Amino acid sequence: MDDIDIAGLEAERDSLLAKARTILVAALGEGEIPEMGVTPVIRHDGDMFIYPSRLSAHVRAMLEAGKAACLVIEDEEVAQNIWARKRIKFDSELIEINRNSSLFNVVCDGFESRHGPTMGLIRDFTDFHLLRLRPTGGVMVLGFARAYRLVGPGLAVTAHLRQS
Repeated sequence: MDDIDIAGLEAERDSLLAKARTILVAALGEGEIPEMGVTPVIRHDGDMFIYPSRLSAHVRAMLEAGKAACLVIEDEEVAQNIWARKRIKFDSELIEINRNSSLFNVVCDGFESRHGPTMGLIRDFTDFHLLRLRPTGGVMVLGFARAYRLVGPGLAVTAHLRQS
């Protein structure tokens, strides 16, 4: 496929996702402008999870739609060029994890380990929902003229995008 290094690109994708401590999420709400927010994220067994509060308009919009648009973006402080920050934008289905499941406890423990003791305070708040993000597809940008199509739950690299 266009002589691109799939393994190298997937390693860059995995590195960007592994470094992400937060994710930007958006969904269409009642108005014409998407509801947007930012929330901590963790990866567990290859999946991405968020634990947001339904009190936020963007979370209500996501839960109602059952999907969200997501963005993971390189930290400004480490970007070589502010106009070409590395990023992954993807559409995602939402899957709510039941509070009574063993996965709920394992992932919440992961949040506390990665993001600190606040998780211990909000873990039992019923307005918070543990959501698995299941990507359907998107785009990874690694710099100028370095954009790649991503497909499926694993965000497989399938093509170098040469036109907008």
